[in-house]
Amino acid sequence: MQVYEAASIRNVAVVGHGGCGKTQLISALLFAAGAVNRLGRVDDGTTVTDFDDESIARRHTLASALACAEWRGLKLNLIDTPGFANFLTDARSALRVVEAAIVAVDGVAGVEVQTEKLWNEAAALGLPRIVALNRMDRDRSSLPRTLEALQSHLDRAIVPVQLPIGSEEKFEGIVDLVRMKAIYWDDASLGMKFEERDIPAGMVAECKKWREKLVEAAAEASEALMDKYLAGHELSIDEIKKGLRARIIKNEIVPMLCGSAFKNKGVQAMLDAVIDYLPSPVD
Repeated sequence: MQVYEAASIRNVAVVGHGGCGKTQLISALLFAAGAVNRLGRVDDGTTVTDFDDESIARRHTLASALACAEWRGLKLNLIDTPGFANFLTDARSALRVVEAAIVAVDGVAGVEVQTEKLWNEAAALGLPRIVALNRMDRDRSSLPRTLEALQSHLDRAIVPVQLPIGSEEKFEGIVDLVRMKAIYWDDASLGMKFEERDIPAGMVAECKKWREKLVEAAAEASEALMDKYLAGHELSIDEIKKGLRARIIKNEIVPMLCGSAFKNKGVQAMLDAVIDYLPSPVD
């Protein structure tokens, strides 16, 4: 049994309104990380964290459950939590034993009642957060509409670090705004295979606009980075990630990622974000 140093561990609660896809997201994270050999489905009753008969029958989480994986040599402890009002005590308890939270949001429904409650609970505990905009492949899913709702109802400091390529049934990948690369996932491999390409021509201007906001946000993490930025020098990818991580841990900004847990698209990038941006117990 491998023993991990505290700095090599990420303890994260996955929270959100009931039905937003938290359990499916954890199932996809485990599959992408190689912790399980199949992509469990909520509808099939095959997910790791909804294992009791009642949760399987109801198709929603009734009690918090822990799942573990390894990614890039680090240990991830992920707590799946209930999202319906009658069971929120479990979700609140989970938030008290972790260092960070992934707030799952339905790309169609947007910010819902329990989203706000759990967001406020995590904020009161001082937990750094990542927003996982899920179900971008569904009809009527919308990043602009949902981002506006997130910033209006939760926090103006929520900023995209990814943009979706395509929408609804044509959703096929994401643009990584830090590295300025388009990533496309392969449907035949259930999202396990992907490739990087140039950003689609029609998205370049929008991506540059959002990236500039990200770089400026990263530069504000330290005087040295800000001096380099103001002098007109390009920040390296490592410097951008370092600056973003520092500000995320201080709860000054909240990164937003997007994908489809059901189709396992965007999930490897989310694992990377957990490693790159969320704190360890040492932090």
